Amino acid sequence: MEACYAKVPHNVPSLPVARLVGHEGPIQAVSFTASGKYCATAGADCTVRLWNPARLDPAFPPPPRPFSCHLGGASPAMDKVPPRLLPQALPVQTYRDGMAHPVSALAIHDENSACLLAASDKTLVLYDVLSTKPLRRFQGQHFGRINAVAFGPSANTYMSASYDAMVKIWDGRSRSNEPIQTLKDAKDSVTDLHVVATSDHAVIRASSVDGHVRSYDLRMGVIRTDCMNSPVTGMSPTFDGLCLAISCLDGAIRLIELDNGDLLNTYSGSHTAGHFGLRCSLSSDDATIVSGSEDGSAILYDLVSATVVQKLQGHCRPVCAIATHPEHSSVVSTAGYDGQCIIWAHDSDYIGWQ
Repeated sequence: MEACYAKVPHNVPSLPVARLVGHEGPIQAVSFTASGKYCATAGADCTVRLWNPARLDPAFPPPPRPFSCHLGGASPAMDKVPPRLLPQALPVQTYRDGMAHPVSALAIHDENSACLLAASDKTLVLYDVLSTKPLRRFQGQHFGRINAVAFGPSANTYMSASYDAMVKIWDGRSRSNEPIQTLKDAKDSVTDLHVVATSDHAVIRASSVDGHVRSYDLRMGVIRTDCMNSPVTGMSPTFDGLCLAISCLDGAIRLIELDNGDLLNTYSGSHTAGHFGLRCSLSSDDATIVSGSEDGSAILYDLVSATVVQKLQGHCRPVCAIATHPEHSSVVSTAGYDGQCIIWAHDSDYIGWQ
């Protein structure tokens, strides 16, 4: 386990600082909460787990040196440690009530303490984060696996994107299990969802294996389609809301300007793609794009120059799920099909006993 570039800027992760231990089998989704205080993971073991990634689990004291605090970046010893010897981050909650199938997607809403999950049996489940109890269940409407979920402009609106090429919108205030709207424009599996809501407009973006990203302005009744000429597996907006990074099956990440759809940059050549649905994520300072890779690594590209600034190697199977911290640009979480979830940071000061 190592970061391949030892001398990196302070805003780029340099070493593994902790692992999230508990899942049995592939981890299919990972997400930080909006505040960045907690991190959630969803696994093929039919559970979702909530963690405090910046605090060590007191039940598992950290190993002796060379894992002690190393200021100013990665140490020669700590950046090459095997995963089993990494300190364990603090587990907070486990959500498994009513889940009998692998969890394929998740979304967390901080304001109303809700967690939205999708199971492989085409079921959408809303959980209360504090009590760990399921609040609502929507099923029987999708005809294929749910690939992505999101909260809508309102905390009581939920969205699901499926292998059946449809996006469904649900009203949590209604007792009906019928969706209030279905978007059927995609010609193939819908792989990812992104929702932007302001006081004057709301936009839903959906990516698809048909090679298009569709932007729905429901209030204006307008649909815009951006063609990528390759199946789209994931997307991530920049934190300033001006651009969108789009991960494609041909091994390229394309950066487009949201106002006009112009292609601004392409990132490729260092991450391996072609067989798995890889996700990407922007750092909080919009300086780097982090991409998963089928060779078990995570690649960090400079947003402007499209050059590789870091390669994080810590998994033995494909890394498909990536989450960047919403406030600390040097903190990244990578989750893989090897059942490992690793927290990376610029130095080990990020995690401790506090």
